[in-house]
Amino acid sequence: SISLIMSVSIIMPYFESEIFLEKTIRSIKNQNYQKWELIIIDDENTKKSRKLLSKLKEKNKIKIYHNKKRIGAGLSRNKGIKKSKKKFIAFLDSDDLWKKDKLRYQIKEMNKRKLDFCFTGYECLNEKGKKLYKVKAEKSLNYNNLLSACNIACSSVMLKRKIFKKVLFNNFKTKEDYSLWIKISKLEYKIGGVNKILTSYLSRSSSLSSKHFNKIINAFMIYKKENNFSIFFSFYCVGRLYFNAFKKKFFK
Repeated sequence: SISLIMSVSIIMPYFESEIFLEKTIRSIKNQNYQKWELIIIDDENTKKSRKLLSKLKEKNKIKIYHNKKRIGAGLSRNKGIKKSKKKFIAFLDSDDLWKKDKLRYQIKEMNKRKLDFCFTGYECLNEKGKKLYKVKAEKSLNYNNLLSACNIACSSVMLKRKIFKKVLFNNFKTKEDYSLWIKISKLEYKIGGVNKILTSYLSRSSSLSSKHFNKIINAFMIYKKENNFSIFFSFYCVGRLYFNAFKKKFFK
C-alpha cells in the first residue's frame, strides 16, 4: 500500500534533554505529513527519563526502548534502525526541531529526484532560541565533496532503510554521523539536498558537540583509520574540514 511505501521511521536517541523534549515532540506531531512512527531510544535510563518517556508512548505511533547501559547516540540510533519497520528513516535528536513541512517536502523530493539520501538546510539556535547561523544544503554531494566539508545536520537527514543493510553508525562520541555519511557516499548511493531551512539544530553549551577536542580527534580517526589516509594527509583533511565549516558559518 502507498501508506507503507511512503511511511517514515523517526529515530531519536534520548539523553538529558528534558527541557527541550516537549518542543521537539511537538515539531513531529505538527508535521503536515503524518505517516510516521517515532522510535525513542532512552540512553539515559534513569527513573526520571523512564517516567518522562513513558508518558509519550502511543500504540503504533511512539515506541520507547531503554538501554541497559549508556551506549551513546550512534549505537542508540543503530538499535532504533533495527526496530524500525518503514521504508524511510529520519533522524531527530531530542533537542532539535523540524519545520512542519519537513517530512512531506523531503519525501516528495526523494521520489522526484530518485534520491537514496536527502538532507535539508538548517539553522543553528542557542539554548535561548536565538539564531546563530544558517547552513545551506547543496543539491548533490559525493565522496570527494564530503571529505572536504560536511554541511549535513543529522536531524535533517532522511534516507532509505535498505542502506542500513550495508552500513551503520560507529561508536564515536561525536562525528559518528559524519563517519556514516562518508561510508554511504562510498557506496555510491544518490545523495541530495533540499535547500530550504527545514531543521533547527540546537547548540548546547553542555553538549558533546561543543567539545571541539573530541571532534578533532574523531575527524582524524575517520580519515586515518576509516579511509586509510596517511597521517600527514589526515591532518590536512582535518584542517580543511574545520576551515570550510568556519567559512560556511561565518562568511556566507
